[in-house]
Amino acid sequence: MSYFKPIKSFFIIILLILTIDSAYSQIYLGLKSGARMNWLKYEEFNSEDYSRAPFYGFSAGFSSAFKVQKRFLLQFDVLYAQNGKNIMGIEDPVLENNARYHYINTPIVYKLDFIEAIGKRTFKWHVGVGPNVDFWLGGNGKLKSVELLEENIDEIEYKVKFGDFPADPEDGTLYFRDANRVQLGLIVSTGLILEPAPGQVFQLDFMYLWGHSNIAKEEGRYSNVIGYRDNLDASFQSFQVTISYLYDFINKGKKEKKNYYENK
Repeated sequence: MSYFKPIKSFFIIILLILTIDSAYSQIYLGLKSGARMNWLKYEEFNSEDYSRAPFYGFSAGFSSAFKVQKRFLLQFDVLYAQNGKNIMGIEDPVLENNARYHYINTPIVYKLDFIEAIGKRTFKWHVGVGPNVDFWLGGNGKLKSVELLEENIDEIEYKVKFGDFPADPEDGTLYFRDANRVQLGLIVSTGLILEPAPGQVFQLDFMYLWGHSNIAKEEGRYSNVIGYRDNLDASFQSFQVTISYLYDFINKGKKEKKNYYENK
């Protein structure tokens, strides 16, 4: 299938990271979670018939960081993440489509840190940039429309399936024939770094994720609705705030651990 080649490239990147990390004395592993707001950048959006609102979701998973140079660090995460959309009808005022999509999110961010002082106290902050790879697992949503009301149905709950629209479709299913399940983008980030003890790090990140890949060129078809098709000829853009805790596993047995992003 079309997404095998990007997946192969993605795993090559992971293997390169795992190959170079042994050359450095600091390898941090930990947990990461956060809140995210996303919206869709459409190729063409019919603003006369539809309006839209941002989607709010979350992400959570594992984080790792590898010291590359004195003030440079490579951070690689594997997260479960939610994207979605909220579409409201104008021509059909009853229409409401609230969708939640499930992803494996793997950002790879190259970071540069800075030290600042306020009085006698110092703190660290960083800027970063890097690629973002999302793998679309599936999704679900709720749909309301005049067509459904005419059949005495207030709303349907649907799930997303990938593939051709079958001759005998399942009830409550949205089919995407040619979905782009591997989606690429770019991340720009900044944030604060707190070190409560040597070898331990709390990190607050503010990230903008710019999606490059469109999700699906062809409109999705519902099993229960004829008059409305689902348009995902668009890319996700999002803003995310995350908190992570990382621990230096390489130096865990030593009395003195090196500080994260050590500038000395």
